Amino acid sequence: MIRLLILYIAIVIFLTLNPWLRPDSSAAIGFLTWDMIAHAGTYGVLSIVLMLALIRRGRGLTITAMVIVACGLSGVFLEYCQAWFTTTRQLSLHDATANFLGAILGATAFWSVRIFASIARHRPMAR
Repeated sequence: MIRLLILYIAIVIFLTLNPWLRPDSSAAIGFLTWDMIAHAGTYGVLSIVLMLALIRRGRGLTITAMVIVACGLSGVFLEYCQAWFTTTRQLSLHDATANFLGAILGATAFWSVRIFASIARHRPMAR
């Protein structure tokens, strides 16, 4: 799981700092742009992969909070890196917000699936 996490983080960093990529900022749903949806999805998956790598029995709430904060802050940091290290990409607070929301949605999805699986595992099968 750690290898998958390292690979995924490397891909996120590459895609975030790649000066040749031009994110699609056209409207997708209401005020949401495709770029914001991509950011939320990317950081949602990142939080799920982090949760899979870190969650063991106990301390779930603490780990979840740490994962959300780590994903969100790394997203903000990478947004600043775009401004510092590339000439074609820029800092976007909308993208940073989407990163945080994606991390929250990913953690929520992780726990939803885990709770549903636990309930299904303990439920007797009907004949």
